[in-house]
Amino acid sequence: MVLIIHWSSVSAQVLTNDNALITITPLTRITVVGGVLNNGDLANSGILSVTGDWMNVDTYTPGNGLFILNGTDRQNIAHNGQEVYQLFISGGGEKVFSSTIEIQDTLDLMDGLISTSDGANLLVQPNGSVVGGSEISYIKGPLFHQGQGYKYFPVGSNGNFRPAELMNVTGTNPVVGIAIYQPNPSPTVPLQLLAVSDTRYWQLIHQSGVYDGSQIRLKVTNDERLGSDVDIQDVVVTSADSIGGIFLNLGQSQFTGSMSDGEVTSSTPAFREFYAIAVEGFAEERALFVPNALSPAAVDPEDQAVKVYGQQIVDEGFMFRIYNRWGQIVYETNSFAEANTDGWHGETSSGDEESIGIYHYTLTGRFASGAPFQRNGSIQVIR
Repeated sequence: MVLIIHWSSVSAQVLTNDNALITITPLTRITVVGGVLNNGDLANSGILSVTGDWMNVDTYTPGNGLFILNGTDRQNIAHNGQEVYQLFISGGGEKVFSSTIEIQDTLDLMDGLISTSDGANLLVQPNGSVVGGSEISYIKGPLFHQGQGYKYFPVGSNGNFRPAELMNVTGTNPVVGIAIYQPNPSPTVPLQLLAVSDTRYWQLIHQSGVYDGSQIRLKVTNDERLGSDVDIQDVVVTSADSIGGIFLNLGQSQFTGSMSDGEVTSSTPAFREFYAIAVEGFAEERALFVPNALSPAAVDPEDQAVKVYGQQIVDEGFMFRIYNRWGQIVYETNSFAEANTDGWHGETSSGDEESIGIYHYTLTGRFASGAPFQRNGSIQVIR
């Protein structure tokens, strides 16, 4: 059976196509206030609006038609890995895709969330684009783009719309996706950063093709927990190879807006898998470390002495003293270089071995910034 619908507006409670060819011609709109089962051929060059579940078992030919999902409740969408021309999300309900769907022209997010089941991809083809996105309409999970150029990812998580952008993807037929997750558990913060957000992270997924990189732009909001009185100029994009890994600084080429509603763009391209907002600066407090034990018989030479480890420490005002249990000084230096490279090897001031036990130290000095430091601690000598 062949059914051609044209120059009209048709409404139905349920639409079941059982081995027929249904063609929706231009300027024609079909509204289904319920579910659709396509077990035949459905060609859409008009408008098809569905409020219930959509199950495309056979063939959907997109033409240049608009496909609207506007249910107020959850809609289960099985599109059989096929294409649509334009996809419009409205109605407020969540749209759950259980199979891959490819958008040729436009994905328009007006009102409603999109999520995908395991193994299902939401893919925008090279000539396609994405518009919209807000606190009430975003993608939970990954959105994939194919091809080069600017790519927009209106992703979110847990009621938070936090989009990302790849400013100029280069490569050979690259397919890349971005998703966002909360929280960002235990990020490792290098000394060149003051803080890395543990609120959320973005994941960059290189699915196929050759991806030669792109600067990345991330949303900045005041829930990133980066500390008080953060200077906008110090906000940067960071990336890591693993969750909990070291987040390395990609810099800032541009910041727009404010800390409560802004965007930061990286200086260098995004190649790693995980991304987070961070604050640039030298973390002086974390740059100073004194071990709490030594053993002259240790295999590792670094464990045979106690040294002062740090960066950007000046000799002016520097003093490192170690005392035995009777309060006598057994080691003393006012040279950071000496304390950093040689240190104390568990000897008396005359060069004899000190006995095993607990020794105490005092450490004072200044960083290159002028900030002073003072530490007191204990050291255990093990033989």
